[in-house]
Amino acid sequence: MSPAVPLHTMNIGEMPLVVETVSDSSTATVVWLLPVGSAGDPTDAAGEGESAMLAEVIQRGAGSRDSRTFCDALDLIGVQRGTSSAMHHIAITATCLVEHMPQMLALLTDMVLRPTIGEEAVEAARDLALQTLGSLRDDPQHYVSMLLGGIAHPAPFNRHGYGTEAGLMACTQPALRAAWARRARPGGSILGVVGGVEAAQVRKTLEPLLSGWSGHAEETRESAPARRGTAFERQESAQTHMCIGLPAPKESDSASMLHRLVVRVLGGGGMANRLFSEVREKRGLCYSVGMDYAAGRDRGLSSIYAGSTPDRAAQTIDCIRSELRRMAEGVTPDEFERAVIGLKSSTIMNGERSSARATAIASDIHRVGRARTLSEVVAQIDLLTLESVNAYCRKAFSGSALDTASLAVVGPEPL
Repeated sequence: MSPAVPLHTMNIGEMPLVVETVSDSSTATVVWLLPVGSAGDPTDAAGEGESAMLAEVIQRGAGSRDSRTFCDALDLIGVQRGTSSAMHHIAITATCLVEHMPQMLALLTDMVLRPTIGEEAVEAARDLALQTLGSLRDDPQHYVSMLLGGIAHPAPFNRHGYGTEAGLMACTQPALRAAWARRARPGGSILGVVGGVEAAQVRKTLEPLLSGWSGHAEETRESAPARRGTAFERQESAQTHMCIGLPAPKESDSASMLHRLVVRVLGGGGMANRLFSEVREKRGLCYSVGMDYAAGRDRGLSSIYAGSTPDRAAQTIDCIRSELRRMAEGVTPDEFERAVIGLKSSTIMNGERSSARATAIASDIHRVGRARTLSEVVAQIDLLTLESVNAYCRKAFSGSALDTASLAVVGPEPL
């Protein structure tokens, strides 16, 4: 792994800016997180889906440029870009050659401070959003994970983010313009930059561009606890899709890295894990099984997906639950060594991608309160021991801990 690179965190007005300089890089990547996430959307017919609509429409014209000329201006300097909406933020991601960084920042600032949000753009964005909403059930593996989120997270953080038909229809041009002016504020925004740039130069470029931008976005608060239990949606099919959700450590928790390693042993890292071996290979109960871990600022969630046939679905869930209980016995030395190597390799390889690093350092500010270098994250892995992992397993996978699990099912029959 290359030596640790400089990380500089500073404020531009009310917004944190974190820059990681990679001296031998000829590109620069920006990830701009804006506090316009789906959890803060109005409810249902009042405008649910607002965040998804805004993520699309802000790309369609900004400043004095209409949609075509704005895209042309970005294309002219070779900017690869995209926007996405998530629970807490809209993320703008953009990469260009270092020499074009000032022009790119000027254009992105127009997108954030002066989006056109024209009538035609709003109608086009709504059509796309309605098509996406209408097609969600066509991907049952994704859909069952959305159902799980609806019962495993507290409200309003349990929204899937695609909105409702009534909510999307309520997202008119005046409503979206007012929402952006209210929600897209520097207080709550975070800007991460990675590449062959110096922090001082980035700051010097941004300060005049962001002059006069002020205010704080309203913090979204929990309004109801997670429902947990079971969610079922009938879908006539030859397959049953299942997702188990388990509360997990938040990112700032000292146990978060322990949990990542345990997830790798249990159901991550390709085929060398317990769930794949025990549920799929040895017993042939399902055609797909795996486990993920999402660690946020306030909470975390582990999710296990399995796809099976209706006649074997109940056995599949029973076998998964048996493996979860068996984790309380701990992991073997071989499993520990393999998981450490895999976790470190994936961390380092992911860190070589500038977009992933820019996302990581910006997300760190939100989830942890400070940005971490790649070397610091790898050092956390090196501190793990077989003893500490097994002590965590005894606590995290005891019978009482598993009582808080949630289950979502999409298929012809409930379990």
